[in-house]
Amino acid sequence: MPNPTNKQELLAAMADGYAKLNEQIAKMSEEAISATFDFAADPKKCGVRWQYDRCLRDLLIHLYEWQVLMREFVNNIREGHPRDYLPDEYRKNYHEMDKMLVEKHQNMPLEEAKRLLQETHEEMLRLAESFTEEELFTKGYYKNTYTTDMAAYFVSVTSSPYGQAVKLLKTHQKNLKTAKSKIQRS
Repeated sequence: MPNPTNKQELLAAMADGYAKLNEQIAKMSEEAISATFDFAADPKKCGVRWQYDRCLRDLLIHLYEWQVLMREFVNNIREGHPRDYLPDEYRKNYHEMDKMLVEKHQNMPLEEAKRLLQETHEEMLRLAESFTEEELFTKGYYKNTYTTDMAAYFVSVTSSPYGQAVKLLKTHQKNLKTAKSKIQRS
């Protein structure tokens, strides 16, 4: 899907990505939902961004936490305290941040992770809606967006990772099916 070029396309891409993620989750068996991710056979399928996600809950929390960062980013801009999107301590190595974000939620039930992501997703839609076309699509409109535009930040925490998450979940399900068939043939 091409990058959105106006607010309506942005909002539609965000909503569509979230709907597709939920559709993919609804298609998953209980076994797939509760199974640990195993991408050892092809670690490139997982991708660096998702390497700390060991299960569906981790994946959803990962998405949620990046949206929390986006909320803080927008709030800082609006309060006149523009800061970079990533916290200073993780700017050079945000994969360490990914690890920390996932690890802090290891005792959380899956249903809570789903609820939190739904809340932040809805918040992302409201936040994006609250910006004007100019604010969303003018590169560098806000000092701390540098050479990109605010819409790209919204895409980077919603529709883009939602699509990546769907692919990851499909690969997870395929891997489980392959492993199951190998066991049955043995």
